[in-house]
Amino acid sequence: MFARNKVSRSGSRTRTADASHAPFVDPAADLPDCISLDPLNEDSLLANLLSRFKRDHIYTYIGNILLSINPYKPLAQYTEQAIADYKLRTVAISQLPPHVYALADHAWRSLRDFYSDQVIVITGESGSGKTEASKLILQYLGFATGKSKELETVRQQLLLCNPVLEAFGNAKSIHNDNSSRFGKYIELEFDYRGEPVGGLITHYLLEKSRVTSQHPGERNFHIFFQLLAGADVQLLKSLKLQRNTENYLYLRNNHSNPSVWHQSDKDEFLNTKKALETVGFSADDIVNIFRIVAAVLKLGNLIFTPVSNIDGTEGCSINNEYELEEVATLLMISVEELRSALLYRTYSVGCSGMDPHSSGGANCFSRDSTLPSTNSRTFIGNSHQQHQQMLLQQQRTSLLSTSASMVGASMVGRDMYQMMDGCHGSEVGMQVTLGSRVYQDAKDDFVMTDLSAAEATTGRDALCKALYYRLFTWIINSINERIKVKQHGKRRILSILDIYGFENLPTNGFEQLIINYCNEKLQHFVTEIIVKEEQEVYMQEGLEWSPILFPDNLAVCDLIEKHNLGLLVIMDEECQRPCNGSEETFLNKVGQVFQDNIQVEVAWGLPSKSSDSTTVNAFRLKHYAGWVTYSVNGFLEKNSDLLVRGLSQSMYQCSHPIVKELFPEGNPRRTTLRRPATSGTQFKVAIIALMRSLRSKNPHFVRCIKPNAFKQPHHFDVQTIQNQLRYLGLLESAQVKRNGYAFRQPYAWFLQRYKMLSTVTWPHWGGVAIEGVARLLRDLPISATEYAFGRRMLFIKNDSTLMQLEDFRRIRLDDLATLIQKTFRAWATRWLFLKRRQAQIKIATAWRRYKANAPLRRMRWRLSSVARREYLELRQRRRMVEAVQIIERSYIQWKRKRYLKRLAIRLPSTSPICRDWPTVTFFLRDTNQILKKLYHIWRCYRYRMGFDQIGRNRMREKVTASLLFRNRKESYARSVAHPFQGDYVRLRQNSQWRKLVNETADQYIVFADIVSKITRSSGRLVPVLFVVSTTSMMILDQRTLNIKYRVPAADIVRISLSPFLDDIAVFHVKSFDCTSPSVPNLQTGCLHFQQSAESSTLSPSFGSKWKGDLVLQTCHVIELVTKMFLVVQNAAGKAPEVNVHTDFEVSVGHQAVEFSFHCTGPTEVQPGHVRIVRRGYRLEVTL
Repeated sequence: MFARNKVSRSGSRTRTADASHAPFVDPAADLPDCISLDPLNEDSLLANLLSRFKRDHIYTYIGNILLSINPYKPLAQYTEQAIADYKLRTVAISQLPPHVYALADHAWRSLRDFYSDQVIVITGESGSGKTEASKLILQYLGFATGKSKELETVRQQLLLCNPVLEAFGNAKSIHNDNSSRFGKYIELEFDYRGEPVGGLITHYLLEKSRVTSQHPGERNFHIFFQLLAGADVQLLKSLKLQRNTENYLYLRNNHSNPSVWHQSDKDEFLNTKKALETVGFSADDIVNIFRIVAAVLKLGNLIFTPVSNIDGTEGCSINNEYELEEVATLLMISVEELRSALLYRTYSVGCSGMDPHSSGGANCFSRDSTLPSTNSRTFIGNSHQQHQQMLLQQQRTSLLSTSASMVGASMVGRDMYQMMDGCHGSEVGMQVTLGSRVYQDAKDDFVMTDLSAAEATTGRDALCKALYYRLFTWIINSINERIKVKQHGKRRILSILDIYGFENLPTNGFEQLIINYCNEKLQHFVTEIIVKEEQEVYMQEGLEWSPILFPDNLAVCDLIEKHNLGLLVIMDEECQRPCNGSEETFLNKVGQVFQDNIQVEVAWGLPSKSSDSTTVNAFRLKHYAGWVTYSVNGFLEKNSDLLVRGLSQSMYQCSHPIVKELFPEGNPRRTTLRRPATSGTQFKVAIIALMRSLRSKNPHFVRCIKPNAFKQPHHFDVQTIQNQLRYLGLLESAQVKRNGYAFRQPYAWFLQRYKMLSTVTWPHWGGVAIEGVARLLRDLPISATEYAFGRRMLFIKNDSTLMQLEDFRRIRLDDLATLIQKTFRAWATRWLFLKRRQAQIKIATAWRRYKANAPLRRMRWRLSSVARREYLELRQRRRMVEAVQIIERSYIQWKRKRYLKRLAIRLPSTSPICRDWPTVTFFLRDTNQILKKLYHIWRCYRYRMGFDQIGRNRMREKVTASLLFRNRKESYARSVAHPFQGDYVRLRQNSQWRKLVNETADQYIVFADIVSKITRSSGRLVPVLFVVSTTSMMILDQRTLNIKYRVPAADIVRISLSPFLDDIAVFHVKSFDCTSPSVPNLQTGCLHFQQSAESSTLSPSFGSKWKGDLVLQTCHVIELVTKMFLVVQNAAGKAPEVNVHTDFEVSVGHQAVEFSFHCTGPTEVQPGHVRIVRRGYRLEVTL
């Protein structure tokens, strides 16, 4: 678009008009460089600037510093032809008229030629043209660099990001119609060729208070007016907006000509929308951005009407509900959620989950209370609106009554709200706040309060400011994501600093203090670089130098930012005080701390140093540009810059895709309520990082000057210019530049760059660097007065001398490049000649050899014919063998396929006991066996999967029985076909048993049956009821079901059986010494006889005699032993020993009796035909 228009300047706003390229300056009329003035003083400097200003020469050099005066009118100096004049110049830059293009070209060439980072620092008062200067620098860099198609998109994005930033970050102020209300630091990254490959934008402290209020004669940010003036009817309708700015409270402070601004804003809106599209924002993103802007305007129209509650406290309601509904539609949030966030606040009473360093109310974007649990009585959140309102009204009534009875209705007001906001989460602070409405739950205690109309208005304004500021930050982050460097490689940075200028308004607040602090730091940096460090280098290098005095504002910088006693620290301390911080205490502390400082005045402190006096709520600072009075009203609130958590959480609930990203702290899952750093502290840290970045780069300075305070063209106010020249230190800078040197570099660096200019130093210099530099300069046509030798550096007087050296170097590099090309071409030509000669020799040799070997070739031909025939025969035989092999493989494959197909048809039964399997040929027998095993495994698995849980348990018991008795017990084979039933007497259905198990832990019966107990004295068989539960085994009376014996399963250590067909099993129980005094403390583990009448109880009688092991006979001996084995294994954690033998010992009381089994009859003896005889300590069992 720059190809069709020429750029002009009018009130720091861009205009377009037709003009030819920039004219050159007549040297006889004025001097383009002020260091050439003689004499060089303030009057001559003013006269020179006035002479040039009358000729519309707004740019003037002070050495390498560019001085720019805002003309407040269009000028024909910014065409593509002017860019080409400075880009394709064939003379030194000093021979061209001073121009911002010249400085941009010098910075870009320094980056490309010296491969070092550069920075262009633009300083000046508000309205002096800094923003326009940065735009022109970007314009030059965009058009002066190459035109490759690959970088065209990047170049356009870098150029068009500026209109977007201006629309959202600039506004009309008293001094400037396009004032930047934020600091902007653009870092452009270039590759080794000097082509732009990406960039990064850093912004500093947007003046978001302008969203809700402006000084008289000023406007809100441009985007609000652009949207209303330039959007089409359909877009305005979708955004719920009207074109008249008077319909919006935040835009009614505009006192300029509406018609003029309407047309300008309409054109600028189209440019802004096109810039957003070019930078890379999608159509949905642009609409979502405009929805947030519209929501801010609509929120500003909400009117809060005071409402008296039944207990006398003050609440409020929204008068224009339709505005609230439209805002909810724009932000995609429910109306009830938004209304609750705007009208009410809730606070956690216990504060157990709060950080002690965070305030309980409006702190760190945290919600005002812990969300109540689902079983608590909640104020908002039911699905039906009527039920919500009814429940809310009931809770409000009960809670307000409680609060009135506790501390009185007077506490529920603005003082109460401030008290809640100041609470740091301590129990004392929260108990004081119980004057508000209290709600107590079993899990959470929290307080809900109504907001007064003034408090609701304050919260609404805070939300609008937060919405706009975070949207602005999101846009910049999105632009950075799109213009960041996409390729790897070494890169250098050219930065442009365009930050807000010094301000002294009729009413100065916190924003002006921060802005002026930034200008103090920037002025200190410029003064230190241009004047202080320059003179220190001259004196350190031993050059003859007369020191030049200059104003130093370091004391003012320390006064503001000092770590322990600075203004910012005092503000932070007041903001962090629990409940007592106020502007009055802040002002008192400033007066106490700086009572002896002549650069600070408060109303009750030292006498005023000028005719104007301060007020009781203000203090004055003596900046480098003069005294500025700051009103402390709102200082602490703006420094805290906090948003209540309830509003953050409500914004997080929005379905709007951007708003949800803007308020991540509103996520209810986030429990961190740590208080963030204040605005002043954040800005101080950012400025320190900025200063560090500036010092790491080679600086170039543009000092912008405002010709008058009325934004009038052709009006040169001498007093205004003179004040700016003085506090900017331009006269001192001119004196240093005039008496000093324009360029300095270490000797080694200078010799390395310019050594090719002398045959003595080229290509290598083996001596000391300073001697090489001296020999080099003697060989050049440069006067000795143009340079000076220091201890470590060489100093060059004028830029023209440096440009002359660069011209010499460029010519010499061209000669060296020609020499290299000539040498290379000669070497390439000779190499080609030698290669061709070598090829000719090889060809001739080969031809001679060919002619000499003709007879041999004929003989070889005949031999090759015979060999060819034999080869064909051998190949035919080999093919026949391969064919046979292929046929064989095919036949085998066919046999395999047929086998598999037949096997699929002839598969045997899926029963695991089926042993049938088809037979196959010999060569498939291995495969057949493998498939047989796999099939058997599969059908067994399928068979097992058909069991339910009960069946699986029975199968487990059967498998366990097989592992225990297979090939060990002759009676095992008879038990395989019989399922294990367990409860053979149906004891589970017995009511008396169910009553008994309620008193014991033997609820689950594993085995129950009438068995024969073998007495150990005589061997008689006594029928008893034997029960096995999951925890013990018991012997019960058959009729009364009284427990005679009870042995815990963990006390059974071994089970003994004979290998014959008998049904006898012996259960070995742990033995105990009943005579020991510690026996009563033992656990139940041995078999005892219950002598007491209460034999049905489960408590064993340790005083009774220990009976020893238990010998039983049952027809279900295999099932009983198997289940007892599993019960003991589960109870004791290890399996008991199962002893199958003809002879083993049995404990009878404290005696050991040996059991001996003998089989005298045939193998197939009927069960029960046993004879038991006791002979002393031996019990013989004969089958």
